[in-house]
Amino acid sequence: MMKNKFKFNLVLLILLLSLSYSCENEELEVPLQAIEINTGDFLIAVDEVKQIVVDASPSDATQNVSWSSSDNNIAEIQYNENGRVAGVKGLSLGSATLIAKSDGGSIMKSINVQVIVKVEKIELVEEPINDPSKTKYNVVFTPSNATFQTVTWSSSDSSVISVSDGTVTAVSPGTAVVTAISFEGDKTATVELAASGSPTILGLQYCSISGTGGYNTDTLITTGADVNLNYSGTQPAGNYELTTDKLVIATDTQFSISLTQSNNWSKSKVWIDWNGDKDFDDVGELVVNFGIDNQLNDGPFNETVTVPTDAVLGVSRMRVQTLDAWTDFGLCGDVANQTTKDFEVEILGVSYCAITGTGGYNTDTVTTNGADTDLNYSGPQPPAVDNNYEFYTAETLEVTTGNSFTLDITQSNNWSKSKVWIDWNGDGDFEDADELVIEFGLDNQLNDGPFSKSVTVPSSAVKGNTRMRIQTLDAWSDFGLCGNVINQTTKDFKVSIL
Repeated sequence: MMKNKFKFNLVLLILLLSLSYSCENEELEVPLQAIEINTGDFLIAVDEVKQIVVDASPSDATQNVSWSSSDNNIAEIQYNENGRVAGVKGLSLGSATLIAKSDGGSIMKSINVQVIVKVEKIELVEEPINDPSKTKYNVVFTPSNATFQTVTWSSSDSSVISVSDGTVTAVSPGTAVVTAISFEGDKTATVELAASGSPTILGLQYCSISGTGGYNTDTLITTGADVNLNYSGTQPAGNYELTTDKLVIATDTQFSISLTQSNNWSKSKVWIDWNGDKDFDDVGELVVNFGIDNQLNDGPFNETVTVPTDAVLGVSRMRVQTLDAWTDFGLCGDVANQTTKDFEVEILGVSYCAITGTGGYNTDTVTTNGADTDLNYSGPQPPAVDNNYEFYTAETLEVTTGNSFTLDITQSNNWSKSKVWIDWNGDGDFEDADELVIEFGLDNQLNDGPFSKSVTVPSSAVKGNTRMRIQTLDAWSDFGLCGNVINQTTKDFKVSIL
């Protein structure tokens, strides 16, 4: 019993002491000597709330802080009981001053707040300049009425590409990243750019080359490609030529190159820029070695080339160099004892079967209306060397799934008929349902033309690059899509399905 009474008295004593200490603290006021705010002037959006914390000195000061806004219609401030924590809410666009002061007002601090429309993102839009070494980028702000629409520009390597107020200048060959950072919000937009050549221009270009001596690729002929080369040419000025001929090939196929040299103390090398990076330095891009070093090489030469599966689709180049067999090759600059010739190469994703024909039959004109990009073709009978076949690549028919366009053709004579196929699924043939889209003219009779018909692009058509095949043939003959088909001429056209 005595033990329990002692415990009760002890607890009571502790409680009384605690109350006494609390009362003493309440009675003891510690005045503020200084206040600091955890932020300087700041920007805020309408309906955005920002927290402000006051750091009081001394730390045990008991004197409260109160807050006010110079314009409660722009920025409203609320705070807790001792004023150490406050919250500011933006109400409308404009500026206000927030004032914190101690009870009695002897200690005071103020900060400015501006309520704005904040930047959510920025994008770069190119505005080309008529100067190959320069271009300009404009900044598009979202939202378009953002209050602050200024940026800071920088280049990851100003020795390669410099930037000033959005104008980009090529300085030396290489690559660099141009960056724009918004003044408000630190929003970032970037563009990676390349510079090349001498004088330096923006973008990638093939290096120039010149040579000396009596070396020449007299003829270069290909077979097995979608569009073959049949080149012959003399020694060019400066020992370099960019020909007007184009080789069209498809990935994962093979074609043959035949070459003759101007003399037998030469050798020849052939490169193809498979990845389209405007050089011939990558693995596998030296595709053919004709002749052996340090000996006479009579030729003519022939070799088969396999187009890589991963070759980059689009327009690239083939470089052919004939040089002294006792000399090392060089791909750029002034290289002695050699002549170089470049050929344009277009790499396709799908290869179509070859077709040849006979007789005087021709699709004279092919025009479209209502497509995204129309064709306006006219052409004569393909030369005998091309065996009544042409792949026309100067224009591309661009169409959108579900839309329609009108196709018009004229034939070279009225004893013909014409058929039109489009490879809707892009699988490299014209044999699927609905790929024979038009038959112009009737069998076994004269068909005067011209002809016109509307074509609807199936909604199921596969988006990407494909082909249209037009065959004009004898009205008393059967058509054929591949191989040697008599009494007809076939012309292929590039199609892009959007």
